[in-house]
Parts: sequence; structure tokens; C-alpha cells
Amino acid sequence: MSSASSPPRQPPPSPVDPNIRRRQLAKLYWFRVGLGALAGFLSGLFGFLTLNPSEPNPNAYNGALVAIGIYIISYYIAKYALNLNLPEADKNKLVTQGIGGYTLIFLFVWFLYNTLCLAPGFHCLHF
Repeated sequence: MSSASSPPRQPPPSPVDPNIRRRQLAKLYWFRVGLGALAGFLSGLFGFLTLNPSEPNPNAYNGALVAIGIYIISYYIAKYALNLNLPEADKNKLVTQGIGGYTLIFLFVWFLYNTLCLAPGFHCLHF
């Protein structure tokens, strides 16, 4: 009789399909790579570069602050807007996924913008 009074058993939770999780993480990775390119372009556009190599810009480091700020914003976009249903064990992936690609693309675009601005005959946009 004790078995009749016990609550019905819940089925075990279904495991997360690894292909779905892999696609979600790939989407986050490429989203951050795109944001890295945007951060590099914005860092150059806002004038955080050195136009005269003999007189370095004292505010050039602010370009890195732009990149850090956009990366932090990307965390909140990934957490709330992209609806990535990651298991609890993978929650740290919201922070670490794509950080290398983001950094490399940010630096590449920022340096490319700076190089093009130093090229003769090329006119840069600045704010």
C-alpha cells in the first residue's frame, strides 16, 4: 500500500543533443567574431590609433577598452537574446566561447584600419 501513496516517478531528463549544443556554440563563436571585427573598426573610427608614429596617441589604449566593453555586452546578448539553452555544466561557455577569435579579429581589423590610415592617398574616417 505504501507504493500507492508515493508520487508518480518522473522520467529522467533527456540528454541534450550534442549536435544542437555544437550548433549553438558555433553560432555564439561566429557572433563574437563578427563583433570583434566591429570593435576593431569602431576603435579605429573613434580615433584610437596612431596617425603619426613619431607622436604616439596617448588615448590609443581606449581601443582595447572598446573591445572589452563590446565583449561584455556580447555576454549579456548571448545570455538573454540568443536563447542558448546550454546545460548547467556548460554555462562557462557563455564567457569563454569565441574569446580567441574575437581577440584576433579585433586586433587584425584595428591594425588594418591603422595601417590604411597611414597609407598615402587613403583618407580615414574619424569622429
